[in-house]
Amino acid sequence: MRRGRLKGPLGSPERPASALGFRMVLALFGALVLLVGTVCAVLLTDEVWLMVLLGAGFVAACVNVYWVNRRLRHER
Repeated sequence: MRRGRLKGPLGSPERPASALGFRMVLALFGALVLLVGTVCAVLLTDEVWLMVLLGAGFVAACVNVYWVNRRLRHER
């Protein structure tokens, strides 16, 4: 056995599950909230700065979802 290698399936006592699953849930929730906020800002207000700010936040949240998804795939 090589040093540093973990045996067993993910979630077993030999290889405990990481917090990336919960982080994915939080990332998806944040992206959803920012999407709803952006849509509401576009439909209900004339404040361009608010639309741009929430839109940029939504794009950043989508990048975070992508990053967490890549980390989960690499872990499994």
